[in-house]
Amino acid sequence: MDKTNWKLLKLLEGNGRLTYAELGKLVHLTAPAVAERVRKLEESGVITGYSVQVNLEKVGIPITALVECQVYRTKEREFKALVMDLEEVIECYNVTGPYAFVLKVGVKSMSKLDALLERLIDLSDTNTMMIMTTPVKRIMPLNIAQED
Repeated sequence: MDKTNWKLLKLLEGNGRLTYAELGKLVHLTAPAVAERVRKLEESGVITGYSVQVNLEKVGIPITALVECQVYRTKEREFKALVMDLEEVIECYNVTGPYAFVLKVGVKSMSKLDALLERLIDLSDTNTMMIMTTPVKRIMPLNIAQED
């Protein structure tokens, strides 16, 4: 990974719809050279896909929360199966510590959040934190290109 590839990744993170010509101007390469670099990044698995970012509030889902789940002994498989089927779950992290799973959820109302927590209660103890704002949202750390 050279500095140009890192710059391409940061530019694509900011706007995955930039054309090869636009990227080329920003990294001082031709469009075909950029296309080749991006193709190699995709083939090597560095770039794993492209996606859209949605403002959940604007689509009627104003409440987001993090739910820490301390899954009961022997209930992990059942818990994972349930979480996979819950429409409200945006992301699920398997983490270290007493709460083995952290869920990011989006709901339309507090009553919907309460109903979701009721579904989890048979399989885990939960601790819920409401997300007020997201001051930082990145895919990669800022200093990643500078590391050895």
